[in-house]
Amino acid sequence: MPLVDMQDMLGHAYRHGYAVGAFGVVSWNVLEGVVAAAEKMRAPIILSISKLYPGTDNIESLARAVTEMGNRATIPVAFQVEIESDPAGAEAAIDMGCCGIVFNASSKPLPENVALTQTVVALAAPLGVLVVGQVGLIETGLEDDLAEASGNTATSPLEAKYYVDRTGVGCLAVSVSRINSGGNSKYNFTRLSKINQAVGIPLGIHGSAGYTDDQMRRMICFGAAKINYSATLLDIAANRIRENVTAGASGYAATVAGVREAVQLETERCIQVWGSSGRAAEVLQQCRVRKPSVARAEKTA
Repeated sequence: MPLVDMQDMLGHAYRHGYAVGAFGVVSWNVLEGVVAAAEKMRAPIILSISKLYPGTDNIESLARAVTEMGNRATIPVAFQVEIESDPAGAEAAIDMGCCGIVFNASSKPLPENVALTQTVVALAAPLGVLVVGQVGLIETGLEDDLAEASGNTATSPLEAKYYVDRTGVGCLAVSVSRINSGGNSKYNFTRLSKINQAVGIPLGIHGSAGYTDDQMRRMICFGAAKINYSATLLDIAANRIRENVTAGASGYAATVAGVREAVQLETERCIQVWGSSGRAAEVLQQCRVRKPSVARAEKTA
């Protein structure tokens, strides 16, 4: 079936207290594993691509594969493209047929972040493409250096409201935690709750590695409706390949054997934890079909 409207999908999750997984894909094996899990669990999903994902060479070809797989699926599928802080990337993402754009200018001072995001929303919103914006720096291991350079650290409720009111983003990615020396994240649920009350739109959790299942469930209780999940998923795929090579596998087929199944198992686990299992039918009833942009339609005519 056709891809669905991402705003509708996240709105349903936000209202009903669960989160949709936005799973990062870099290859057909990973893509098949994610979709197979969603089909089995009857869950809505978001397929996410980015030039920043390790192993991604041709994002345009990957976008075509994602769209094809989404159209084959019997569960609601949306497609997002993660771009960096250059608004020029938004037009290319729209031409790929995406349902949503993850735009991240959070390393800029807040007024500049707002101005850049406004440019992307003005381009995307009239075409029915949701924009996910970000305030505050997501933990990457470099956040201390970036924070010192930009003056931005964790998201504050006041900054979040200022940003959302002036940009019109449909989903807000926030940062309200810090990774400690043991690699675990301490989450400020009080701050998350205040941000949720201030903005009243679906919140996104990016950089989800390091959080426990209980932490993720609590985030959902406080407005998290989209969880980006790429690093851990791709690590699982890489570990499977490494195990195959260690066991003496030779040739492509033997080297990637089991990757699809390993990805599927982890995706199923996430879907269960985040509460989206069994939601496909009701989401399909309430989601509009994602229509391709005029620009994309002209290029493919």
